[in-house]
Amino acid sequence: MIIKIPTTELCVYFTIWIFINLYALFKLVNSQSDILGRNDYLKSSLNDLEPGWKLFSRLKDVSDIEWSSWKFYYHIDNMELVRKLPTIALCGGGLWMGLQFHLKYVISYGTTAAFARLDNIEAPPTPRCIARIHVYSQMWRHFDVGLYRFLVRYIYKPSFSIISSYIKLPNIFYKLAASLGTFLFIFMWHGTVWHIFMWSFLNYIGITLEHFGKSISKHNKYIWFKENVLKTEAMETRLIAALCAPLLALSAISNFYLFAGTKVGNLFFETILQVPTFENCILLCVSLYSCCHVSMALEDVPSRKFLKNLGKEHSL
Repeated sequence: MIIKIPTTELCVYFTIWIFINLYALFKLVNSQSDILGRNDYLKSSLNDLEPGWKLFSRLKDVSDIEWSSWKFYYHIDNMELVRKLPTIALCGGGLWMGLQFHLKYVISYGTTAAFARLDNIEAPPTPRCIARIHVYSQMWRHFDVGLYRFLVRYIYKPSFSIISSYIKLPNIFYKLAASLGTFLFIFMWHGTVWHIFMWSFLNYIGITLEHFGKSISKHNKYIWFKENVLKTEAMETRLIAALCAPLLALSAISNFYLFAGTKVGNLFFETILQVPTFENCILLCVSLYSCCHVSMALEDVPSRKFLKNLGKEHSL
């Protein structure tokens, strides 16, 4: 782990990040209870419920919890009910979708990888937790490692070679053109529907912004700014976290298109454009900024699989 800011400051960011995530999930659960309580038709159909967890004011089913749960999720799928969720609860819903998506692939990839290792086949590592990824390139590089390697080897690099051999442009334009071809393949691979297009398009925009940011960081004017204004690596890290926070928000919303479809993705954009309350803005900005610091600090942390293999090498 490479820490470029004081350890105490990083601990503060980590605590804030954990607290706001838990608070968003709490608001989601609490808001669902409020919506259920205001829905007279749904409440009357669940008349065999009794008080459950007092902390969350949840109801506990006595007999038909499976049917009642399916009925509840059918009603909560209604966009009019989803629109009633407060801003923080809506963010908690997005976080919950992401965690479920991550857990799903950890289990599925982990299971198949375990069988592969029985045949002495080295499988790609399981997905990295999305709650500690703050830029698009890391999401693609560390979530589905097998897909990433396939895309780089068979789509990105051949596209880069073909374009660079026929057209003379700065190197960054070759990268952007190859990335565009890669995301066109991703769009067709996942399905040519609108919410997949939005997900692919926003991902490409995010990757493009990252490329421009990296190019600017190599410019002489930025190097002068770093040496004469920022002066320390800690200040540069804080600046990068502040600049990456909006990119993290865009990354999250793009994934909501993938997780929940067009209507939910549009709802998150509508929430931002309507400008949330001052308190919610502070919570969201601080959460995004803290997440960027945590992600940068944990970026180079090796996986348990890597450490295990390293231990075997030293023991030989």
